[in-house]
Amino acid sequence: MHSTNLRVVKSRLNDLDYKLVISVLGLLLFGLALIYSADHSQGIKSHFTRQVYFALTGTVILIAVAAIPPRLYYAFAYIVYAIGILSLILVPLAGVMGFGAKRWLIIGGINVQPSEPAKLALILALSRFLAQRRSHVSIWKILGIAALFGLPPTVLVLLQPDMGTATVFPILTIAMLAWFGLPLKVYILFLMPLLSLFLSVNPWIIAPLLLIGLYILKRSKIRWYGIVMMITLCTLITFSAPVAWNQLEPYQQKRLTTFLNPAEDPLGSGYQVIQSKVAVGSGGLTGQGFLEGPQTQLRFLPEQHTDFIFALAGEELGFFGTSAIIVLFMLFVISGFIQASRTRNQFMSFVAVGVTTMFLYHTIINIGMVLGILPVTGLPLPLISYGGSFLLTCLTGTGILLSVGLYRREH
Repeated sequence: MHSTNLRVVKSRLNDLDYKLVISVLGLLLFGLALIYSADHSQGIKSHFTRQVYFALTGTVILIAVAAIPPRLYYAFAYIVYAIGILSLILVPLAGVMGFGAKRWLIIGGINVQPSEPAKLALILALSRFLAQRRSHVSIWKILGIAALFGLPPTVLVLLQPDMGTATVFPILTIAMLAWFGLPLKVYILFLMPLLSLFLSVNPWIIAPLLLIGLYILKRSKIRWYGIVMMITLCTLITFSAPVAWNQLEPYQQKRLTTFLNPAEDPLGSGYQVIQSKVAVGSGGLTGQGFLEGPQTQLRFLPEQHTDFIFALAGEELGFFGTSAIIVLFMLFVISGFIQASRTRNQFMSFVAVGVTTMFLYHTIINIGMVLGILPVTGLPLPLISYGGSFLLTCLTGTGILLSVGLYRREH
């Protein structure tokens, strides 16, 4: 019996995704080094010390989570989702304020941001639902139920308010539905109303895209009254865009206008982006040197241990250092999607896609924000930015991905 169990363990370890492990360890080490540099600029070590604690705790969780078989994730998926939604409901009732918003709960003396683990909760619940689908079920019913899973966390996080994090939930839902195999016309139907919001901003780009969308719908054999309804809906949304704009908080409006023209308010809302681009550009090929970046060490760079930590990397490590970080993220993402395609367990395949998409979306948005090609949203860089809740969520998600590989031969 003992030898049989030993053979099973060895067989599982043969399926361990070492590329995923290497990418995670590499990103963790980069993150700790960069947070140490950010703390050095302030003459403190508190952020670094706490991040080391969370990294060690998260690594233990990662190992434990990786050993859990898929059947247990499947069994508790809806329960975990319910707990995630309940924790988000508790935030406005019993949460604590920070940075002008109520996003945290105090649990055991530690500030916990429920919106982070809620991402994994949505992934598990939606994966179970999609894995249970029946061939005779209408695609529109599947779409509607999937939206019912994604809508509650999106709305609850928006109310905190945290627009950046709120965008993660619909992105996860869309990516997992794409893996499920929704037809192209469904995405066109939802994308066209969204594009209509920006028609008045840049009609020369948006209008042709809308016309292409209508052409695809026509080729997809959508009935004529469906086309008329879509045109009507897009028209209504276009004229209601100013109303939606007025509903945004002033700081959210500033973020969007600053994205279009940072120089409009160089000492206010545009300051972060301008300093970030200066820091990245000054790094050159090899960087200014670890602990030697003037933008960082003289504290011109804001939020350098959280949202703009990639700018710190650009300044001190240069093109080669930031390229290494991007390569590690690419290795992680490629490994995640490979695991999703190789596993025999359909439920875990969806889970792998959800977790990998979470990493990919955060990475693209954060780096794009730092480089000034995307609006500032406040989304942290996975495994690198400072923050206990997000780091533990990322390491837990990585553990689940490793579990997908370890149990990939099981249905």
